[in-house]
Order: sequence, then C-alpha cells, then structure tokens
Amino acid sequence: MKKECSIFIADKNEVDRFLLQSQLEPYCKNIYQAADGKEVLSCLKQHQYDLIFLDVHMPFFNCLEDIKVIKEAESINNDSAVIAITKFVEQQKIKILINAGYDECLIKPILLPELTEILNLWLVEPSRKDSEYMQAILEKTGGNRDLAKTILNKLFVEFPQQVLIIENALKANDYKLAKKITHKLHGSVSLFEFLDIKEIAYALENSLSDNGALIDQHFLALKKHINYFLDSKSSL
Repeated sequence: MKKECSIFIADKNEVDRFLLQSQLEPYCKNIYQAADGKEVLSCLKQHQYDLIFLDVHMPFFNCLEDIKVIKEAESINNDSAVIAITKFVEQQKIKILINAGYDECLIKPILLPELTEILNLWLVEPSRKDSEYMQAILEKTGGNRDLAKTILNKLFVEFPQQVLIIENALKANDYKLAKKITHKLHGSVSLFEFLDIKEIAYALENSLSDNGALIDQHFLALKKHINYFLDSKSSL
C-alpha cells in the first residue's frame, strides 16, 4: 500500500460517507468528502486524489457526463482510479458505467473484502524496479544490451496494442478473442520473466476460460501493470 495516499468520497448520504471513511481510515489518513455533484467537480478540479469513490445518484450530478469531465486529458485526476458506488445496479448498467470511464463499480453496502480488493488493486505500488525489466531481458540475451533494447522497444509497441484489443474485446463480450490475446501477452512476459505482469496475465487468462466474475478486475490490474511497464521506458 502507498505510504502516502489521498482518497475522495462523494455520496449524498452522510451515513454512507462516514461508514466508508471508517472502513478506509486504517489504510489512508487523507480522506475528503463531498455531498453533491457541485462539490465533486469543484474539489476534483482543484485537488488530485489517488482513489475516488462517487455515488452515481447525487444531486447536481450526471454520472455518465461528469465522469468524462473528470477523465478528460487536461484534468488533474484523469489518471486517478474512479469507483462508482450505488445501492443496486444491473450487470448491463455496470458495463455502461465502465464504458463511460469508471474504473470499477461497488454495490452498497460495501463489504470489507470487496473494498480491500479495490485498495490492493489501485493503491499497491508495483514492487518491480524499472531496471529489473532490462536486467530480465539481458539475462535472456546473454548480456547483449543492444538486442535487449530492441526487444524492449518492440514490447513498448506491442503491449499497449494488445491491451487495447483485450479491452475492446471485453466490451464486445468477445471472450474468445480476449483470451487469445491475453495468452499471447502472457507468453511474452513469461519468456522474459516479467513476473509481476505474468501473474496477472495468468489470472486474467484463467478468468476468461470460465467467464469468471473477476474478469474486469483482473483486466484492470493487468492494464495498470502494463502502464507501469510503459512508464519505465524513459529510465531504461
């Protein structure tokens, strides 16, 4: 878990806000609240948060339109994880929320195991150091640094393309294609012993094999670690 993090909670129901805050306090001391859409947009335009929980039924709040504002390129919270929270929602509605830009959806009352999974997904810092990616490939290339750089540059192109194909396949419920591309990506990270990405790709591939309930969560974890790998490019 990140040593220093900040969390934002927006919910029209005061009891729900403070209940969620009490669940989060053992993990994070910097927690901020809002009660309606006007406060949400005002706070999110001025302050950056690591994790954002938004009740999708608040006054002055359009859950499908306002998420676009929060996630637009120039927004200071465009890379922050935004979790939709609601008392009841059909599976199709969850898909609509995810497609609109939310990173996950939680059903109230929020149970601690589900909340812990969210925290582990979005607030845990990747343990692998940037240099370890290069070292892993150098071991496979017999220390040939030029060849290692060539392979890395190839992966910097392939991985985001594969993630995009998987994401679009999941949106279209094309689990066969999603599994095929995940298997290919899993093969690449296994070959070069990128163990952090390998474990997540393996979990997603297994979920896709049996249409498991954790498909979306495993994909988000994979996407997060691939983005971390891509961010390492400047230091390699």
